[in-house]
Amino acid sequence: MSGSVMRMMGDRDVRGVQSSVTTQLPNSVRYPPARLPACPTYARAPVRISFGGGGTDLAAYYARFGGFVVSAAIARYCSVGIRASRDGGIGIESADYGVREGFAAGEALPVAGPLALPQAAVEWFLEREPGLRERGAELALASEVPPGTGLGSSSAMAVALVRALAAHTGRALDAAGAADLACRLEIGRLGMPIGKQDQYASAFGGINAIAFSPDGVRVTPLGLPAGVVAALDERLLLFSTGRSRAAATILRQQQADTVASPAVAESLHRIKALAHEMVAALVDADLDRFGRLLDRGWREKKGLSGKISSAAIDGWYEAARAAGALGGKIAGAGGGGFLLLYCPPQRREAVRAALAGCGLSELPFAFDHAGARVFDAGEARPAAAPGD
Repeated sequence: MSGSVMRMMGDRDVRGVQSSVTTQLPNSVRYPPARLPACPTYARAPVRISFGGGGTDLAAYYARFGGFVVSAAIARYCSVGIRASRDGGIGIESADYGVREGFAAGEALPVAGPLALPQAAVEWFLEREPGLRERGAELALASEVPPGTGLGSSSAMAVALVRALAAHTGRALDAAGAADLACRLEIGRLGMPIGKQDQYASAFGGINAIAFSPDGVRVTPLGLPAGVVAALDERLLLFSTGRSRAAATILRQQQADTVASPAVAESLHRIKALAHEMVAALVDADLDRFGRLLDRGWREKKGLSGKISSAAIDGWYEAARAAGALGGKIAGAGGGGFLLLYCPPQRREAVRAALAGCGLSELPFAFDHAGARVFDAGEARPAAAPGD
């Protein structure tokens, strides 16, 4: 079943994970972010950090061998505000790109340029929801992390867009449906050479193992005890390299190499096996082993392409290792963005000091366990990420 989500855990385990998610929002912090205008409805979707298995979620690999990744959603969000337009037209504004475009009622959207993603989402709903053609929509987009930094913000924005448009038109859309539609827009409509892990990580939230095959996508919440989650959170640090990267170039070449090069396919087999080992280490609460597996996975990933790392990235990583980090990786496809590190608590400040000395800035974060959400105007949101 294409786009379906099947659980690998039993019903009791899945219910246990779901019941841990807060359903009542505390009143401590108001939503939406300051960069979004007043709207009756907002949707937000978390970005993610990928621990292992990246590259096996590309169709060139999973269609032949089956893919497997382990990742976590984090409390940094892409958000969309939506309201009916005055004249039935479509308006789209992006705070990240500093761009606004408007289209008259009935006017075809170009689906091009910096607003191609929201245009594609609106196009999809216009073709299926007569109410949108009648009411129109004004959309405002904003992200808490810059585009092109390896945290899956494009896919998180795609998930937020489809959740906002579904709420605006009254269309029923669960987490699986939102992730599947986001994949169709990004990969199918826009032809982006990306995988599927980011959309599912964002739509579902939490710490998950995600399996990919030609028959569908299977999301498994790891169901880690709260103490293990807190300990993992304490040991992970995220630093901005200050460099964006051309993920499409890296991933397009990787798709081609996966088919043409047996050596690349073998490397991806090892990357997938390491992702399974990471899951086992997390379930066993053997966190230092998990950290060392991050190191093995990063060294394996660098062999896929000379564009994944650089002399500067290697220098920062080795400085962190010398200061006490057990492992880490560049988030996303590589080439820049954010550097994720695992370090024992007693070495955390030393690692921070080492990377501050390299000129890198830390992005505080916490795990997100709720996934993509829709809010009414004025509704409080869950507590903000550290540093907000």
